[in-house]
Parts: sequence; C-alpha cells; structure tokens
Amino acid sequence: MKKLLFFMLALPALSFGQWTENFDSNTNLPAGWAVINNGDLNGWEIGTPSGAAQSGANVAKIRFGSTAHDDYLITKAITVQTGVSDNISFYVRSRSTVFLENYKVLLSTTDQTSAAFNTVLQPEEKAPGTWTKKSFDLSAYVGQTVYVAIHATDTNQWELYADTFVVGSNSTLATAEITNAKDIVGVYPNPFTEVLNVSKADKIQSVSVTDLSGKLIKTLERPSSALQLEDLKQGVYMLDIKMKDGSKQTTKIIKK
Repeated sequence: MKKLLFFMLALPALSFGQWTENFDSNTNLPAGWAVINNGDLNGWEIGTPSGAAQSGANVAKIRFGSTAHDDYLITKAITVQTGVSDNISFYVRSRSTVFLENYKVLLSTTDQTSAAFNTVLQPEEKAPGTWTKKSFDLSAYVGQTVYVAIHATDTNQWELYADTFVVGSNSTLATAEITNAKDIVGVYPNPFTEVLNVSKADKIQSVSVTDLSGKLIKTLERPSSALQLEDLKQGVYMLDIKMKDGSKQTTKIIKK
C-alpha cells in the first residue's frame, strides 16, 4: 500500500493577494503551503539545489525514487482578483539535462487534498535542464480562492526544482522587464484611474514615470505604497522602479 504523507501547517485557511515566494526564509515549508507524498519516501522539501537557485539560495525540490512519484507541492491560498492576483508564475528545472523530470501543474478550487486538484493547468511535460518560467492565467477564477500544485510524476530520474513563485496581475506580469531583481514588485490595479499601488514600498528607492517616447514625466523618491498619479493624462506610460539593492524593474502602466 502506498504511504500517504500529508503535511500542512496547523493554521486556519487564509487568503492572500499579491505575493512572492523563493523559499529563502529558512528550510521549513512556508506558512500555508502543503506537500503530499503519495509515492516513495522522497517527497518535496526546501533546500539548496545542485547549481544555482533561480533566485536566492533555496528552492523547493524532490529527489528521484524507484517508485513513481505522485507528489504535490501546493501553494498557499490565492484569492483571485482582477488586476491584482489573476496570474501565477514560477520557474522549474531538472537537475540534469539528461535526466529530465516529468511534472504537471494542477489547480484546486476547494482545498489542499490531492483529490481536489482536478483542473489541469498544464498536462505532463518534462522540466528542462535550465531554469524555465511557467505562467498561468487565473482570470477564469476571479472571486474564488484557489490553490496551485506542481505534481511530480516521474521515476528514477534525478531531481526536480521549483523556485520564485509570483502571484500578481496578468497585465503587470505581461509587461514587466526585470533586471537583477531580488524582490519583484507588484503593480496594481493596471489600468488605474488615480492611484497606482506598489508592493514592497519599503525596498523601493525611487519610481519614475516616462511616456512612450522616453520623456520623463515625474519621479517619486522613497514612495509610499500608494502612488498618486491623478495628474497624468489618459494613456500608456512606463513605470521605472529602482530598488534600494540596485536592481530595477520596468512595467507598462495604463492611465484610464
């Protein structure tokens, strides 16, 4: 009989807006996340990979076994809101370019039990040997609370890694250009009318707004999380975010 291990922190069910997770706080499973091990003894865990993590030092990883994996890495709850949290992205890779790991991406609209993951966001495919970004539109679930799982399914390969999970806006993620970013800033709502919100404001040095010709419109030093941009005319602009660690992020924004 297969051994079933279900680990979930003993916390009440919580919902979250925009968030990022790169597993670098410690080697424990982050609050609200869960793993299910329906295969052999090797299940999902947090630790350092062979080679570099996609960001930081740690990743979520699972090691090969002689029995087929049937193992789930499950996110914390995602409350899907239009323009705020209607997209999830993350990076995957196999440890080796020869021994490529099979995995699926599944979604649950109820809870974190394996039977609840009956929606397929991505059918089974092999994770490449280099970090590869995967992105999924959650707009069909606006108003609902969902969970997303990476379902490892392979046998006798090597290791599968996952890193840098980001829940944010479809419009933001589709238009963001990030340079050496350690902290990915969420920008919402987008389009906006008067106020544009940014996450991680305490880590931002400055934000600058330019038009599409490159003309600087305004710069805000050490901004708060609510950018007052009611003076902008309707149109499309670029928001250049400079972080205190020196990294930069550029996002296309739309003023209604």
